Amino acid sequence: MARLSNKSGVDEKGQRTPRSTDVYMPKEGMKEVSYCRKCGVIYRQKRWMMDPDELARIKSDPASGKIICPACLRMQDGVPGGFLTLAGEYLRQHEVEILELIKNTEAKARLKNPLGRIMEIRQEGDVLTILTTEEKIAQKLGRDMFKAHRGELRFHWSHGDNAVRVEWSRS
Repeated sequence: MARLSNKSGVDEKGQRTPRSTDVYMPKEGMKEVSYCRKCGVIYRQKRWMMDPDELARIKSDPASGKIICPACLRMQDGVPGGFLTLAGEYLRQHEVEILELIKNTEAKARLKNPLGRIMEIRQEGDVLTILTTEEKIAQKLGRDMFKAHRGELRFHWSHGDNAVRVEWSRS
């Protein structure tokens, strides 16, 4: 299942190596103007963006491409790019505030990168686990938790799978 991105750079003289090993990024180029059939995110000029007015115009144009974006593919396959684990006595006491912070941070980050999303929020005993579509959003959520509530923050990167595990705890 490990397909490589078509993007490549020169590693050694004369040899091409993939720039990105993320299997959910498209291998081939896409139509210049495309939109995701599931979430409505727009792909234009090699950028992903969210604009409801522009989406309405693009949907009416028969020349525009219909795709499924990398975030929706990850959600469909159930393969998160980031895991944020929150634990500790403090979490139980301030759970509502913490969930609001998580949701607000995700909404703010989606304006900049619409592919970075929360896939799922699970409560398992005293541990709250948040699965994200990209590593960067999990890191951002962890850093914002640390800024707002202090505690202990740890990052564990999985270099082969393009995933990160972020652990935050406070007693």
